[in-house]
Amino acid sequence: MKKKFLSLGTAFLIAIGVGLNPMVVSANTNNSELLVEDYSPRAEGLISVYSLRIKASNGNLAITATTRSNSIMSSIGFKNISVRRSSDGITWTEELSVTDQLAHNSTSNSLSSYIVPVAGSCYYCVHLDHYADNGSGSTQSVPNTSNVIWIS
Repeated sequence: MKKKFLSLGTAFLIAIGVGLNPMVVSANTNNSELLVEDYSPRAEGLISVYSLRIKASNGNLAITATTRSNSIMSSIGFKNISVRRSSDGITWTEELSVTDQLAHNSTSNSLSSYIVPVAGSCYYCVHLDHYADNGSGSTQSVPNTSNVIWIS
């Protein structure tokens, strides 16, 4: 009875935790492991909402990201964008870096399927800093790493 109660309690806690953060779970190309993509927007300081995800697009990498503020920022967007690759999903190296993507005098900046050519035949993820500068001496930089995908 204790074991059954413990199992039910654990399942309940997991269900509540997963319900709070919407996720997409999918198998990789050879179905040997599951990949989890977290689409939960986050907020911090000058930045009211930020998100990042990637997907494969015709053998290339498509980056979708958002950085948003509740007020107009002198500069807002993405800095230090790094495309990383791995043959095993454990050891990562930078394949390339992308020029900072900043909007000026705006409340937000988005990348919508921003295409980056990649070599393929390995796992990919993107690391970037969501960035906001209010023009009055306050800046904020929030690091974020995307989901992991396989591109053949």
